[in-house]
Amino acid sequence: MANEISEVTRRAIIDYLTTTPIKWSGRLPEDDFLARLYDLTAMPSTDSRVPNAAGDIRQHRIDWHDWEDDWVFYDQRFNLLRASDREFLRFLCETVHPVVRPYVPQAQEIAEAYNRELASDGWALIETRYMSGRPVFEPQKIGERVEVFDEPTGWQKVDRQIQEVRLRLDTANTEEQFQAVGLLCREVLISVAQEVFNPALHPCPDGTDPSDTDAKRMLECIFNAELEGAANEEARVHAKAALRLALALQHKRTADFRMAALCAEATSSVVNMLAVIAGRRGRSL
Repeated sequence: MANEISEVTRRAIIDYLTTTPIKWSGRLPEDDFLARLYDLTAMPSTDSRVPNAAGDIRQHRIDWHDWEDDWVFYDQRFNLLRASDREFLRFLCETVHPVVRPYVPQAQEIAEAYNRELASDGWALIETRYMSGRPVFEPQKIGERVEVFDEPTGWQKVDRQIQEVRLRLDTANTEEQFQAVGLLCREVLISVAQEVFNPALHPCPDGTDPSDTDAKRMLECIFNAELEGAANEEARVHAKAALRLALALQHKRTADFRMAALCAEATSSVVNMLAVIAGRRGRSL
């Protein structure tokens, strides 16, 4: 899909970040900031002396500090000038996240500066919820509803995989590429099941613990235990229906955007419900 946020807008935002005394990584070291968005250990190094981007960044920005402060905006590994709109907006949201920038007036001022540029392309960063009394910003298409719970869960592997699902869906064009989205959704469900499932808390009806790759049984046991009783019947039914939909769509042989997008949506719904159940969502965080 073609990007809606133009290179002109992106460069204007980058100019704002590089010509003002604003540190894009906020109070975090740059490698810690980027690790919230990317798996740096899986990205290549530009320096043969270190094995991956994590070591590369630490060596040149923290130990030696011999890269320019604006290096990240022109590094081809992140490709922020031409990355998908979702990835670019996620980067911007992270720069004003409460963990990165806890001083609320500054975060709001930066978001307003972004929005002045993004408005011409039909986008804005808006406050959608609060974390310890501080606003969390999310991208919203002007005139459309905001996506619920786009915030990372804190389960690093799950968050990386969900982000990869979104990126794959944005760029998929062939049947094989849409099928790959479904297969990645399967890995998301396995990862999130492994994070949450506890045999002591989530006993299975047949008394046999599922294998650590049996996402279906692990998740069904979790929903049965955590959403038990008549008062939770609707939530339990919805959770299991989303799980069944995600599983059913993963291996469709006639994969297209519609099937892949439905699979991604169902998978995301399962992850978000588990994040709520595990206490990783809400204003009290």
